[in-house]
Amino acid sequence: MARAGLGLGLHDVIYGTDYRTLFDAWWEYARRNYFSMRDGRVSGDVTVYYDPLIPVHHTNERLAGMKLLPAMGALPLKRDDARELFDVAMDQLGWRGTDPIAVPPGDFSVLQLLCSAFLARELGDDDLFARLKGFMEDNHEPRWDEATGEFTWGYHLDEKHPRGQLNATAALAEVARPGSWWNLINRPNLRKFVEPSVYGVDFPKVCLSQAVYDVDRRILAVSTDAGAPGAAGEPTSFRVANVVPDNCSVEADGVRSGAWRAVDGDLEIATTVGKHAFVIRCH
Repeated sequence: MARAGLGLGLHDVIYGTDYRTLFDAWWEYARRNYFSMRDGRVSGDVTVYYDPLIPVHHTNERLAGMKLLPAMGALPLKRDDARELFDVAMDQLGWRGTDPIAVPPGDFSVLQLLCSAFLARELGDDDLFARLKGFMEDNHEPRWDEATGEFTWGYHLDEKHPRGQLNATAALAEVARPGSWWNLINRPNLRKFVEPSVYGVDFPKVCLSQAVYDVDRRILAVSTDAGAPGAAGEPTSFRVANVVPDNCSVEADGVRSGAWRAVDGDLEIATTVGKHAFVIRCH
């Protein structure tokens, strides 16, 4: 339900609707009956799953992660309640102290550490984030695949393909900045739909390390990464939408470039797989 609330809240921000009130009403019931919240504090067991047929609340106070998952989902809408759930989980796990971080074996134990790292980053708890990130780097088998150029965490599972859920959650913690999750839902970047934007990148052969538009200078800065090792130097291209091609100029690696053309009203820039920097001026 917390994640359903995210969809309702984002729809309200974009389209001016009022659907989130349904979630708000449910949350007031849930915080009392599922999260045992009184006066903003967790005062009892947290429900893992409620079975309305019996009816019974399934709780498991040994699993701090059961507080972290609803905290992640609810944070952009109910930040104070999410912080309380997070703080109670951290007290339970003892990860804010000076003792070495201890993580029991098992996928869920790893997942709750990754969720904790993401929430610590989002909430600006820099000391805790540094402790958890250090543990991740020492114990989660970070590695580069030289054949594909991909970075993943192996978690010592010895699997052919990196574990998706764990890697996706770790990536959230890696790229997030304080407040970014809250801003994504409450202050989404709607200008990107009308400002110059990049698409048509030949991923995963090559991907972008930067794509940012300076509205005052009317400049779009784009950078490509080194790309897949076996594809270095191969021809590739990407497109820029929401521009008037005839009113644009392109610089590639600091030199004015003519390697572009107008396609279906957009700008197509030709380049090669590798590290490059582009400046598109929209006159």
